Amino acid sequence: MILDMHVHTRVSRDATATVEEYCRALQAYREVYPVDGFVLTEHRVIDRSIDYRKLGERYGLLILQGVEVDGDFGHILLYGVTDEFLRHVDITDRRLKDREVIRIIKDCGGIGVPAHPFRESLYGRALDSKQAWVTDVEVIEQFNGANTEEQNARASAIIARDGLHGIGGSDAHYVNWFLTCATVFERRVESMEAVVAEIAAGRTTPLRLPQPDPAEGPRSGGGWGGVGAGG
Repeated sequence: MILDMHVHTRVSRDATATVEEYCRALQAYREVYPVDGFVLTEHRVIDRSIDYRKLGERYGLLILQGVEVDGDFGHILLYGVTDEFLRHVDITDRRLKDREVIRIIKDCGGIGVPAHPFRESLYGRALDSKQAWVTDVEVIEQFNGANTEEQNARASAIIARDGLHGIGGSDAHYVNWFLTCATVFERRVESMEAVVAEIAAGRTTPLRLPQPDPAEGPRSGGGWGGVGAGG
């Protein structure tokens, strides 16, 4: 099963795409490759206004929700966010403590994954300091569609060196950034609880998604591909 694990919409305020635009783009992309769905990881907010599972069912795909928060070393993708977790952590805080957030979400049954860990450091943190930090976790975002090749290569090198696990996502903020990287799950997942269990068990593989011939242009429902500088 394949999911794009890092997707933003207008809810994140620095993106323009809507969920339904992504749904139509994914339907069209399935003519190229069998991706099953995606996970919304809006910046510092979880959108409760839409039943995304029902929306996904309309399009024949899986839509789940996580969140992307701001830590002291960079951004963290959180999967399996519960009300219990939200009682302990204010996800709107732009300077959360990375290790604390990852510990708390694990205690609450979820998992925290450093996002694009070797993109230019936030808050003046040196990349070598970030490298030391990510060795304290078990999973990092290995392939990010808005990264440079060098940034993704750094993550891959750390995974190989330290025996970590990786996931992948497009970091889409616009439809034409969507479906560049994703994550292969060895087992079928239908819920966020299952996603967390599979990531924690290391039964995931990051994937660079094949891109259609640019000469063909985007098909009905939207475009895909491209590289940006997402968050």
